[in-house]
Amino acid sequence: MTGGIKFGITADDTKLRLALDNLPAELRRRLRAKIAELTSELLRRVEAREPRRTGRLRSLTRSFVDDNTAKNFVRGRVRVLRGRGHNTAGAAGALEYGSTGRRFPVRSYRRRGANVRGYDRRGGLRELRFLRGPAAAMLPRARRELEDIIRSTFRDALKP
Repeated sequence: MTGGIKFGITADDTKLRLALDNLPAELRRRLRAKIAELTSELLRRVEAREPRRTGRLRSLTRSFVDDNTAKNFVRGRVRVLRGRGHNTAGAAGALEYGSTGRRFPVRSYRRRGANVRGYDRRGGLRELRFLRGPAAAMLPRARRELEDIIRSTFRDALKP
């Protein structure tokens, strides 16, 4: 009925994956447009939930829509890029997932010409879920909209 095209949908709290054996051009075009729209909305939601103390995290948060015909996929992502001179992506991961309450040593260092002795510090960041939270909230609607596009494309293709 679908011309030999097999597909499957899998999802978890961060990904919605739609796998098709071969992607017709019209379906690829429609999926790319919808995925770009959903990714843009996800970027706005992520930026709204990000911490804003310095603005560095928000300035390095980007959305990407990848359309790879050779590997036969269309994908939308929101990521925090690595900052110049700072591992902002690593810091974003600590804020996203939180940290344990374990103690860890801080080595001695110099600040403004003065020596600071080493000390023990206790971790304990609470998870903010600024990336996973909006993605999980959008997942059911995104899944529905992508399924509707697939159904309507095949319905249009099968009309005489």
